[in-house]
Amino acid sequence: MRRHCLDRSIEAYDGPVEVEYLPVDNTEHAHTSAGAALNHAVRQASHDVVVLVHQDVYLHDLDRLAACAAALEDERWGILGANGFTADRASVGRLRDRVILIGDSAPDPVPVDTLDEVLLIARRDDLLREPLSEEPELAWHAYAVEYSLRVRAAGRLAGAVDTAITHNSMSTNLARLDEAHRHVGDLYPALVPIHTTCGTVDPGARDWGRLPLIRDHGWRRRWLQQSRIAARVRSEIGVQVVLADIAHEVDLLGYSREQPLHLLNADRRGGFAAEAGASVVLERDGRPVVMSAVAPRHVREALRSLGRAEHVLVTGLAVSDLADLGPEVSGRDWLAGVQWDEVWLVRGQVARQRPAEWSRRSAVPLGASLPRS
Repeated sequence: MRRHCLDRSIEAYDGPVEVEYLPVDNTEHAHTSAGAALNHAVRQASHDVVVLVHQDVYLHDLDRLAACAAALEDERWGILGANGFTADRASVGRLRDRVILIGDSAPDPVPVDTLDEVLLIARRDDLLREPLSEEPELAWHAYAVEYSLRVRAAGRLAGAVDTAITHNSMSTNLARLDEAHRHVGDLYPALVPIHTTCGTVDPGARDWGRLPLIRDHGWRRRWLQQSRIAARVRSEIGVQVVLADIAHEVDLLGYSREQPLHLLNADRRGGFAAEAGASVVLERDGRPVVMSAVAPRHVREALRSLGRAEHVLVTGLAVSDLADLGPEVSGRDWLAGVQWDEVWLVRGQVARQRPAEWSRRSAVPLGASLPRS
């Protein structure tokens, strides 16, 4: 994964920024935590600013990263990152997460409560004086959350900023996340509740989600809200609609090495297409995805350029965008999906023969009937 994503993006760069690349191989378990591995790399680095990044990230524009790093000349910023959460629970920092765009655009750093671990930017001297936590409770989760809070406790700012990256994650590792969050809450009780990209830390709050009634039926409120959007989608373009998280279920689409998936992100909020919209091919479990991003007004033109490609996925649309697409997305070869308040569209065999996962109760909108394949 590292060779295919991070290595390849750095090797493709041919610009003026001098890049020192220090991959840390922990396959022999020389380091007991992510913090320990990254601290080791910081000690080896020779530049004033370091970027700490996951192996499954593709860097679309290293010049953009250099511009982000230059913001650290302002001493108010203690650490920057690709995505973070504000006090009012807004996700800030535009990036591609698997196959969807997330986060509000932040061309310049925006103060946040906490940062995600996917990509961090900091002064090397700061990290030498105040290394990332190597505590066992934060071995693989929330070490950036803790560092953000530590920076803020020292009177400086943690900031999220647009870094033009794709996080090509193949899995979601939640093991011991609750333990990490509890530890962060214990360390910074005065800052609770603490909003993070993986949930809210509030040790004193009752976990209503674990109550049987909420656990078994809590999905219905979201289902009703998304069903209303699904009805508008059906009215607009006349195709079947499912309610599904395409970021985590993209690999159900049946694409292959011979017939790759063509992904088109509609960048409604801006901050991504201009910097990272050019086509790039990333693989998921050996199957290629041809990724590109455009402004919503250019989606129709981009779809026409794909011709009759078998597997096409468009994400990030609003219902109001659908009227302009018209006949480009009608017929039995197309299926629509609703995720949060956004609409995605898929063309291919999966539209004609839906996977069983999209026949579960929570995936079928109110008033619709989707037969099990």
